Amino acid sequence: MTKFKTNKNKKAKAFTIKGAAVLIIAAILAAALLFTGCKQSTGSSGGGNSGGGNSGNIGGGGNGGGGGTPPTPPAPPDVGSFEDTGDGFVKIIHPANGIVGVDPDYTLPGTDNYWKGVFRAGRKVKLSPYKLGKTEVTYELWHEVLTWAESNGYTFANKGKEGSHGTVGAAPTEAGKKEPVTTINWRDCIVWCNAYTQIKLGSDEQCVYRKSKTDIAVLKDATAKEGEDFICDKAYADMSKKGFRLPTEAEWEYAARWQGSDKTNAAQYGDVWLTKLNSASGAKKPIGFSGLALPAGETWETLRDELTRVAVYDEWWNGTGWVDQTPATTKTAAVKSKDPNALGLHDMSGNVWEWCFDRYNNNPASNDSAYEQGGIVTDPQGAASGSGRVLRGGGWSSVAFYCAVGARGGNGSDFRFSDLGFRLACRP
Repeated sequence: MTKFKTNKNKKAKAFTIKGAAVLIIAAILAAALLFTGCKQSTGSSGGGNSGGGNSGNIGGGGNGGGGGTPPTPPAPPDVGSFEDTGDGFVKIIHPANGIVGVDPDYTLPGTDNYWKGVFRAGRKVKLSPYKLGKTEVTYELWHEVLTWAESNGYTFANKGKEGSHGTVGAAPTEAGKKEPVTTINWRDCIVWCNAYTQIKLGSDEQCVYRKSKTDIAVLKDATAKEGEDFICDKAYADMSKKGFRLPTEAEWEYAARWQGSDKTNAAQYGDVWLTKLNSASGAKKPIGFSGLALPAGETWETLRDELTRVAVYDEWWNGTGWVDQTPATTKTAAVKSKDPNALGLHDMSGNVWEWCFDRYNNNPASNDSAYEQGGIVTDPQGAASGSGRVLRGGGWSSVAFYCAVGARGGNGSDFRFSDLGFRLACRP
């Protein structure tokens, strides 16, 4: 409360008692008006105005009703955003200024580069808005597009199969049609993406995959060669197009790890929190492995159970060795069999490994100079050369730690296996 001082007037002694009483009454009325005026200004805008954001202090912190400029409130954390677009995809908006990688201060399954993901210490990465499929591509969808494509000028090296144990090229079954397609190579995937784009958009104008940056012929043949080289291996991805494509490795990992402001089992990258590298996508606890110190209150069994909640995988670590689950995992599962991650994406860890577009290199920043703008690496696409392409996520036959969101793999663009599939991406 601000204290008001009164000065004694020597002439007041000459006042009569009646006069003094009148003055006292007048003073009381003046004080009442003064306080009434303060109350009327309470809540007015502008820092320093009476009561302005400083309840109980007349004059708003002693400024006596001055019109000072209020302090600028701090900007809210930029954790990016996401939206389920209702078409089987999630729209993902990266933080406006990108994110800067950090070194993990927790134990990884190994010291090699392939456990550390792509957001390495000091590497500043920014991604344009993109959409990512909520599930891996099912055999049902694959076969439908394949059938149309083969009648409309497209050629594939492999027809794919239903999950891990289906018959190659057979019609989908009721029991297995929602399992992911497997046994398709990287070239098959990019040609299939172009075919699916043509089906959905009515022409091939928005197809992403082209012969080269200068020769923009749409890639429609996974088997075509020029000399000894497969044409698809030199594919140019026109990221300005709206068609379907494989995610880049950075897009894949960001979507697998994003937790917004949720710090549970996460590490901070600027404003945004990402799932720790030694954990599965969507998991609230690390994966168990040799060398990991058990978190307080946890057992190897509770770590196993948390991984099983979000991932289809094979063996788990029981404290002394790798053992089968009970019952054992013997095949792929239907997509959405497990809980999703924070973005609503299923099977980002386990079920099948997933192809990414990028060429593989042990150092994911090896070609950053090609994508760097003002110190920020924008929409990187991997190494400058090489036939190996990136694999992420782990599969149904994987030992548990390959389901870690930091685990990176790579193989030739002609590689195919019963625990390898893919997921779609596109521009919003």
